[in-house]
Amino acid sequence: MIAAVKHSWPVLLAAAGAIVALLVALGDPPPEPPRAPVALPTYTPTAPSAVVATVAKRDPREVSMRRALVADPSRVDLAVALARGDIQRSRALSDPRYLGRAQAELSRWYDLDDPPPDVLLLRATIRQSLHDFVGSRADLDHLLERRPDDAQAHLTRAVVSTIMADYAAARDSCAAVGQLAPAMIAATCVAPIDGITGHADAAYQQLAAAIAAAPDADPSLRAWSITALAELAELRGDYADATAQFRAVLALDDTDAYARAGLADLLILAGKPAEASTLLAGRESIDNLLVRRAIAEHLAKGADEAKVVRAMTDRIAAAAERGDRIHMREEAMFVLRVVGDAPRAASIAKDDFAVQKEMADARLLAQCAVAAHDADGVATVRAWMAKSGVHDAQLDDILKGAP
Repeated sequence: MIAAVKHSWPVLLAAAGAIVALLVALGDPPPEPPRAPVALPTYTPTAPSAVVATVAKRDPREVSMRRALVADPSRVDLAVALARGDIQRSRALSDPRYLGRAQAELSRWYDLDDPPPDVLLLRATIRQSLHDFVGSRADLDHLLERRPDDAQAHLTRAVVSTIMADYAAARDSCAAVGQLAPAMIAATCVAPIDGITGHADAAYQQLAAAIAAAPDADPSLRAWSITALAELAELRGDYADATAQFRAVLALDDTDAYARAGLADLLILAGKPAEASTLLAGRESIDNLLVRRAIAEHLAKGADEAKVVRAMTDRIAAAAERGDRIHMREEAMFVLRVVGDAPRAASIAKDDFAVQKEMADARLLAQCAVAAHDADGVATVRAWMAKSGVHDAQLDDILKGAP
């Protein structure tokens, strides 16, 4: 069974990327309020040599697979392989458009009540990424009735169950992962749940031991586990260790945008915005890196401040025009730290927190609410902390002295 799980690590890792950023929801999210679209200026190139966009070189194997799928649209194996690749691109690039591509690739089966199992797993992953947690959980429960030994499904279910504040179900899923995958995977599944519910010290020690016991694990899996360890260190307030762990992740995988963003946050927190900007330079195509570079350049009064601030302003306007609600966190960060409009930032952060309650969202709402003297926002975060049992050094510091 472990061999079978290893054979399909790509989707496991896609789900793993989400569990590193564990969300803690205290019930079903309310309907999302509409946002007014913002008209964007039309850009017309003035010369034939103007570069409008740079597109990555296409993988010949992918091109061949797409042609084969056009020739035989019933090939579910090809559709699943292509969709899996686009889901990974969406996570790596923080670009939800690739989720739309994945849905299109699976469209022949996507809306069926009982699609093929691999399609069901990917549909659950897409729904989770789009914040349809109820639909994702239903798909996963259905899949596990058919394939109870599916480690990927159990891991994704642990993520979604945590989002829905069903910690017992999340732990059950992690226990199942422990029977189907290596010990380091199981430890990484459960450690963030322990950490977010008030047991960060024990969770850190257990996960560190599991990582040390698996020195020959696949580098991408080690990167995932070490990222979880870095976030536990941050929860404990050990920022030096968290910084070192994020740097270790980037040494294993220089393209890991999540770890790069985490390290940039710590550098900004430590009063090193110029170093954070250097860390992020050249990676502005990813929204969560662009917003951090705009903040870092603004704080450092860097030479690229005007350029990256304009780029982030345009990115926010484009998202509003599409009705995209996935990047409210980045918008609130930008409005607070760069625009300097704390009341507006608090409003956006509240909308974000109503949809997702990741630790980063709680910290952001607390920062915005304190800056805006928004007692309701402060009370919302404190109520969430009391109900979830979370203990976080940054939240404690942000809320110190707040009414």
